[in-house]
Amino acid sequence: MNLNSSLLGRLAVTISMGVLCSSLFSQAYAIDLKSEDLRGESNKQPVNVLQNRFFQKAWRPEVGVLVGKMLDEAYTDTTLTGLRAGLFFSEWFGAEVQYFRTTVEDSDDRKALNKLVYRDRDEEVEVTPDPETNPIHSGIDVNAVFAPFYGKLNLMNKYIIYSDLYLTGGLSRVNTDQGDLNSLLIGIGQRFYIGKATSFRVDFRNHIYNETRSNERTRKNALSIDFGLSYFFR
Repeated sequence: MNLNSSLLGRLAVTISMGVLCSSLFSQAYAIDLKSEDLRGESNKQPVNVLQNRFFQKAWRPEVGVLVGKMLDEAYTDTTLTGLRAGLFFSEWFGAEVQYFRTTVEDSDDRKALNKLVYRDRDEEVEVTPDPETNPIHSGIDVNAVFAPFYGKLNLMNKYIIYSDLYLTGGLSRVNTDQGDLNSLLIGIGQRFYIGKATSFRVDFRNHIYNETRSNERTRKNALSIDFGLSYFFR
């Protein structure tokens, strides 16, 4: 009798533990993970779909100004300023033209080289190193613009910033120490909209052209960055 009672007691404990574990297991996997139940107060105003566009730019002429800098010049510090105008034919495709001028100064590396003096063996005269440069002095760019990415940035739940990420490509005519040269142009940029008429933009550009270095024809990649403000007419 004691043996049967012991077995029955153990069986009851085992069944109870099984039921308890099953209950906990089923509760753990029954949690509803719907986003509207986990966002606290935000469930009162569901998140809007991102493709809802706040800023419309199609068929609105754009004018703007820009300032920037050439990035890959070893012996010169080259800054640029310019004007641009453009027009989008849809929210995704557009065209623009821009004109820029540069200010060219010797870099710290070139100033250090100019302080070096050595004697030329053939002419028996003192000379200083003179690195070969071919800076851009001005240019006219004609670009196609493709803006496939549009988004919204939430700034501390206080302000929504609307933004485009776009690609540019086209042709350019640049004026250098070697004269006027034809150039291919590729770039990438991002625009941040301020209100319904203005925007701030950042552009990385690469002017690709052929120049002469050490009496040989070589390909030049002139990288630049510029910052601009634009106004869209209504």
